[in-house]
Amino acid sequence: MRVVRALAIGALIAGAASISTALGAGSAGAVAFTPVPGGVQVDLTPGDTQWVHQTHFGQVLAGLPHPSASSFGEALDSAADMSAQYPSGRVVFTVYGPLDKLNGTMLALQ
Repeated sequence: MRVVRALAIGALIAGAASISTALGAGSAGAVAFTPVPGGVQVDLTPGDTQWVHQTHFGQVLAGLPHPSASSFGEALDSAADMSAQYPSGRVVFTVYGPLDKLNGTMLALQ
């Protein structure tokens, strides 16, 4: 069981690293990571939000072997779809807890 959990956590970390690398590839400081008590807040720029919307990147994250991956990926795509309708629309999410018991909030902003 520990091996499966370690693999799931590793995949989640790899997925988080890949999203920050992919989103940050086009511009300096594209994604802002802000530590908050017990977690981290992630702010996507309008350009990042458009990229997530156009590529349906949430579906990629939903496929990670983690209990929270499916709902997070679906929520990310939904928030990006709504925010992408506006030129300055963006997505902000906050993740709390240890990697094996993540929870959090997500906002779609205009």
